[in-house]
Amino acid sequence: MFEFNATFLVAMISFVVFVIIMNAILYKPILSIIEERQAYIDKNNNDAIDSKNKIQNILDDKEKRLNDANIESKKIISERVQKENENSTVITEKTKAESLADISSAKDELLNESIQTTEVLKTNIKDLAEKISEKILGENFAIENFDNEIIDKVLK
Repeated sequence: MFEFNATFLVAMISFVVFVIIMNAILYKPILSIIEERQAYIDKNNNDAIDSKNKIQNILDDKEKRLNDANIESKKIISERVQKENENSTVITEKTKAESLADISSAKDELLNESIQTTEVLKTNIKDLAEKISEKILGENFAIENFDNEIIDKVLK
């Protein structure tokens, strides 16, 4: 089987010494570099997650502000439109009332002018009738019993 002699013992001791030296020279620095790298990666990963959360919070806040601004602007526009509609209604009613007053005034003026014109025509008709009778008959006849009702019927 196996012989356990001094060579085996020296090989075993030299292997253990080799492992201790390799551990001190090679493995411990590599392990510490790996641990530092892992810590650096973890730190950067956590920073990235924190930054992502901050960005998401900023975006959410921006969306909320935009929505609030849209709602406020729609409210302001709605209020202004309603106010201007009310103003236009008031102005329209005022203008309508003024127009009706102007039309009524114009109608009254036209009625007065019509009455005055009718009166002038009545007097002119009497004068014309006298002139026509003078031209036809050759004599001047004054019309004394002048009936305005007949002239009113003719003019209407």
